[in-house]
Amino acid sequence: EVGVDTDDSGSNTFDSRLAYVGLSSNAIGDVSVGRQSHPYTDNVATRASIFNVYGGNASFSYGTRSSNSLAYSNNIGPLSINALTVVDGSSGEDDGMDSYEWSASADVLGSNVSAGYADDIVNDISYYGVSAKTTLDKLTVSSSYTIKDAATDLTAWEVAGKYSILSVGYGDKENTGTYTTIGLAKDLGPNLTVYAETEMADNDGSTVDTEKWSIGTKFTF
Repeated sequence: EVGVDTDDSGSNTFDSRLAYVGLSSNAIGDVSVGRQSHPYTDNVATRASIFNVYGGNASFSYGTRSSNSLAYSNNIGPLSINALTVVDGSSGEDDGMDSYEWSASADVLGSNVSAGYADDIVNDISYYGVSAKTTLDKLTVSSSYTIKDAATDLTAWEVAGKYSILSVGYGDKENTGTYTTIGLAKDLGPNLTVYAETEMADNDGSTVDTEKWSIGTKFTF
């Protein structure tokens, strides 16, 4: 038995859950409040995270899920817009806004391209980047390029491709290291998948290099 925490500060694999309420309108878009996912992270920073366990480490982003958030999304012609702000008062600002971010996505020349920006007001750090996903027959290629704008700007990029049951990814995160990820995944039905993956991290400086592997099954319902 696993409890569900809809208002925690982290993102525990088992008990951290999205929890929000809102309104949806064809005319003005969707508005919601609660514990929600970050659009810049989902649509830009982790676009190359195509694996079941690993991948997506070579990117810079503000957060994954946050409570006390207000989100907005809408489709304007071919453009899909998503925005989110966190307002729990940690910034000490009069308006209570701690962070805000947005992403915009559109299909361009056969690829789905996204761009976005995130501003961590509490720590005075900005994040921005672009990502793309292209599918050619059985081959799918996803990539991201992100920048962390702090006292010293840092960059990260990641590319991952999937062909049939094989997935391969590589990324470079400045001042952190490089990541090579390889995975095999096979669907045994419409809901059941078995997989095996490994990630090799070549860390910068004196940090010990690591190699991780995982095998498992995933049932989607």
